[in-house]
This record gives sequence, C-alpha cells and structure tokens, in this order.
Amino acid sequence: MLHRDAVIADYGPAFAGFALKVDGTIVCIVPPQLNSRPEVAVSMRQQVRELGGDCGECRNCPIGRPG
Repeated sequence: MLHRDAVIADYGPAFAGFALKVDGTIVCIVPPQLNSRPEVAVSMRQQVRELGGDCGECRNCPIGRPG
C-alpha cells in the first residue's frame, strides 16, 4: 500500500519503521501496527526530522496525520 512517500511493510513485531532519502526525497517504511503502537509514530517522526523533513507536510501519510 502506498501513501505518497510511505510504504507499509510488515517485517515482524520488532520492526518500528525506517526513514531514508532516495534521490533527495524522504521515503518512509511504516509498519502496519502504526496505530496500535504509539511509540512507532514517535520514532518515525524523529527519523524524518533527522533527515530534514516534517511529517506534518504529508497529510496523506499515516505518520503525518494529525492526532
């Protein structure tokens, strides 16, 4: 499933997501448990900030949604 620049992938229960730059664009690999594990969203937002991004800019992304 693709949400703008986020890909939902299930790499097991220990996977808490990953953000990386590809051709100057931030791409997030998001676990499907995002909504049930609040620490995952916190971790993903931090990774995006460290890459110079802002999760609030990607309104269609599951980690960028307000709330």
